[in-house]
Amino acid sequence: MIRWDEEKDRWLIRHRGISFHDIAEKIIEGEYLDILENPAKPNQDIFLIQIRGYVWVVPFVIDKDDAIVLKTTYPSRKFNKIYGGRHEKKG
Repeated sequence: MIRWDEEKDRWLIRHRGISFHDIAEKIIEGEYLDILENPAKPNQDIFLIQIRGYVWVVPFVIDKDDAIVLKTTYPSRKFNKIYGGRHEKKG
C-alpha cells in the first residue's frame, strides 16, 4: 500500500506539475531507478524515479502498517547526472 498527504499532493500538482498518484503507479510497476537511504533524514529512504526524462527524488517512510508513505518529490541535478536518461520505459 502507498499513502500520501492529499494537501501535499495538490501542492505538488500546482507547483511541480507532478502528482503522488503518478509516482505511486511507477513504484507499483517497479519503474524506479533505485532505493537509497536518505542522507538528510535518518529512518527515511528515497526512491529515484525518472519522470519526463529527468530523475526525481521521492522521500518516503514505512509506517506501522508497512505502508509506504510518500513525503514529497523534487527533481535532482545530482541524481540526474548519475542516472539520467538511461532507464525510462517508452510507451
